[in-house]
Amino acid sequence: MRLREAASTIFSLTAILPLLIFMYFMWRFGLLESPEVQLGIFFALAIALLGYVLFRRLTGRVADLGRALGQTLNAPPAAATSTLAAKGATGAVPGLGQVNEIGEIAQAFGRMLVELRASTERLEDLVFKLGALNDVVEMASRIPRIEDLLSHVLERTMRAVSAGIGSIMLLDRERRTLRVAVGRGLLEAGRGPVEVKVGEGIAGKVVEMGEAVVVEDIEKDPRFGRASDPRYGGGSFICMPLRVAERIVGVVNLAKKEVGPGSTGVFSQTDLQFLNALATYTAYAVDNARLFEEAQQAAQRLQEVVEDQKLRLTLAQQQMIQAAKLSALGELVAGVAHELNNPLTVLVGASEILEQQAPEGLKEYAQMISEATDAARHIVRGLMTFGRQMPLERRHVMLDDLIEKALALTAADLRIESVKVDRDMAADLPPVWADGHQLQQVLVNLVTNAKQAMAELPEAERRLKLTTRALGSDRVRILVEDTGPGIPSEVLPKIFDPFVTTKGSAGTGLGLSISYGLIREHGGQITADSRPGHGATFTIDLPVGTAASGALSETGGQALRLDGMRILIVEHDQAVQKILLEHLEPTGCTALTVARADEARQQLRDGIDLVVADFNLDGVDWLELLRQVAARGTAVGHRFIFITAGPIGKEADTALRDAGAALLYKPFTGEQFLDAVRATAS
Repeated sequence: MRLREAASTIFSLTAILPLLIFMYFMWRFGLLESPEVQLGIFFALAIALLGYVLFRRLTGRVADLGRALGQTLNAPPAAATSTLAAKGATGAVPGLGQVNEIGEIAQAFGRMLVELRASTERLEDLVFKLGALNDVVEMASRIPRIEDLLSHVLERTMRAVSAGIGSIMLLDRERRTLRVAVGRGLLEAGRGPVEVKVGEGIAGKVVEMGEAVVVEDIEKDPRFGRASDPRYGGGSFICMPLRVAERIVGVVNLAKKEVGPGSTGVFSQTDLQFLNALATYTAYAVDNARLFEEAQQAAQRLQEVVEDQKLRLTLAQQQMIQAAKLSALGELVAGVAHELNNPLTVLVGASEILEQQAPEGLKEYAQMISEATDAARHIVRGLMTFGRQMPLERRHVMLDDLIEKALALTAADLRIESVKVDRDMAADLPPVWADGHQLQQVLVNLVTNAKQAMAELPEAERRLKLTTRALGSDRVRILVEDTGPGIPSEVLPKIFDPFVTTKGSAGTGLGLSISYGLIREHGGQITADSRPGHGATFTIDLPVGTAASGALSETGGQALRLDGMRILIVEHDQAVQKILLEHLEPTGCTALTVARADEARQQLRDGIDLVVADFNLDGVDWLELLRQVAARGTAVGHRFIFITAGPIGKEADTALRDAGAALLYKPFTGEQFLDAVRATAS
């Protein structure tokens, strides 16, 4: 039912119906024919009609006001307000004049409508910001990378507060600077600073104060004593710190608040509250993302360390395997060499005597025997040294001379194979404290290997180059390079292993492993480098070293006289006895020989000045004997020269040195034996 219809019904019930009831009673009692009554009824009807018209106008005005209110609910705010004011703000009713209540109702409705509009807009804004906040919280759990997370956070934040320009800056605590991590809509990016120091500019001040700042006009605000960053333009500006507990990790900068198409305004308190809530989540998300990245980096570094340790372990295992192989090989060759030492001692001594006493026609052959036995002696000693069974016979060795000797020994083979030799010798290399014979053996082996490797090449391409270089003041380097086919890549890592060869059945696979052991015994290092088809390079690095106290002296050529001395030779091998007697005969001493321990004990009681004894003689413990004599207060160790065909052990060697006794390893030359006698007798 409409308002006008309701008004007509009410008027009928309140005015027309009572009049009709009155006319009925007038008719019932016969009073209706009276002119006075009829005139009264006429006036009553006229007044009722007039009241009905005025009442309809009043209700029509109210109805118009209602329709205007309904229209304003669907109209824009400005049009709605003007429509409502036009329809009912005056409160005038035709026939009644000004009705104050209607104007007041219209004004109340207008104010209520404006407030409702504003509340609705604020509610929509809060709902949008709450949605943005939820999006940020959800993104923080899904996006681990800081850059991606900050980019999404900035985009959602700018939309939530209608900002046209924005950036997020992260704090470098060590350098005390803020760095722009992400930005949107920044103006004149080339002019503005990428970094801001703490305490400078709005962002630096916010970090220093720890509180958010809202600036109405960034170009005119007096609180900051410097020009604003031109990249943010002018107008309102807001800077919010990103805080984790009491620690600030960065700031959010927002500018150019858009309140309508082409117009800007000032950031509101609601914007500030939203950003305050958002900053907390963002700060923790940034901190967690940073911790996650640091954890990933730490895990990566740990993985690299693990891989490095695995590689080191693999290399150590390979070295242990190689050391075990070399040790087994060393024990094998040392055992063989040990058995050769006694006969070699006889051969060396006999060849020297033959060379001295042979007639002119045989001297050449005697010299050949002497050289061959001397070479055999060095080979056997090298095998013992390789197995760490014998100490090195160190002398000062010039590398240039050593290389020339090695090339001289291989010159005939190199000439037959048409191998061209190039030398690149560094000047003024220091002498190396080393066993020259052992190093010469290594070089001869490398030169021989290179010659054999180039055998299949055309003669014009067979080139061998030997180079020496100084590595500082305490190390030297020797390089042996050839132009052969190189070492296969699968063989190169184990080239120094025993029994590994690239020569097939023509090689034993022991040359390089023995060379490796000899260089290692000198405290050096030998390595191989090769690319298939481009030759091979062997590099030897050696310490220069210095002569130790007690080093072997070179006193050959001086006649030794031992007139009146009694020397006892304790040796079970009669051939060795005879050789020692031959060496001592020119000295003028009295030499006695025994072969058994009991005979030695008997002779020791008869005033012996010097004893030359086999250290491994059955039936006597020479160390215990020396200790017993020393316990009686008599120091006789310096009167003993012990000879041995093999190692005696570190403990025994130390005990002999402490007692003052000399130790001589077989095979030895007559000169070496007489040097030991001279040193002991003096």
